[in-house]
Amino acid sequence: MGVHLRMSSSPSSISSSSFPKRTLGQTLCFCELEATLKWSTTEKNLRRPFLGCSKYNTQDLPYCKFFKWLDGNEVTELQVRERANGLLKKEKEVEKILELLEKREMELRKIVDRLERVEIFLSNNRDEVMQRELVHAAEEAKIRRLASLLRIYCFFAFVHACYLVLYK
Repeated sequence: MGVHLRMSSSPSSISSSSFPKRTLGQTLCFCELEATLKWSTTEKNLRRPFLGCSKYNTQDLPYCKFFKWLDGNEVTELQVRERANGLLKKEKEVEKILELLEKREMELRKIVDRLERVEIFLSNNRDEVMQRELVHAAEEAKIRRLASLLRIYCFFAFVHACYLVLYK
């Protein structure tokens, strides 16, 4: 079981290459990578926890010989810290998602406001168009009446002209 866990931070004045470095609560191997919690599979130390180079046993990558046995308290501390770090990371992810959702909500509110303004504009235009159509329909009706009256007038004018021609 290869779980990445971090150890507590304590500044080290030892600079020898035989001791691991500690940076921001992480134990680093000699490759300057975060050391990985591993569990022994040997009969003598079966399931005993230790820290080792994270590149060990990974697809022919070169690795250093960093190795440190851990006791139960150190493992528990590492597991708790890793769990806390995992939760903090998830909290940051949730905060980013929340921020993104808030931005999207603002964008959607702006779109809704624009759509409401367009709806009001179209509603006003629809009322104006309907009023114009009513005026237009009334004018068409008036023109039809006038056309009918003109035909009647022309008919009577024709009849009158015929009468004058025939009887005078």
